[in-house]
Amino acid sequence: MEALIGAGLTVSEGDEVRIELEPRNLLQASLIVYGVPLVSAIVAAALAYSADLGDLDAALAALGGIVAGLLFARFRLRKANCLRQFTPTVIERIAVQRGRVGS
Repeated sequence: MEALIGAGLTVSEGDEVRIELEPRNLLQASLIVYGVPLVSAIVAAALAYSADLGDLDAALAALGGIVAGLLFARFRLRKANCLRQFTPTVIERIAVQRGRVGS
């Protein structure tokens, strides 16, 4: 797992650390990953029902909405600025990797 390292903290691969992600960022990431596809599916199904299409067409529209929402979420999260916002930060080293010399 990739994480940013807090200022003044020295860690090495294998160390036990505590990571943190701001609650606001966690909620926003959850809404992008889960909320957008869910809302897209609901809107697509509602549009299909309002156009008097059958159940099968509404289900297919909902599936298409999920796919469109997932693609949008993926596109949104791949932007560097957005991705950096949702990267956790190492805030504390709890334990040093066993067997490491010099620590």
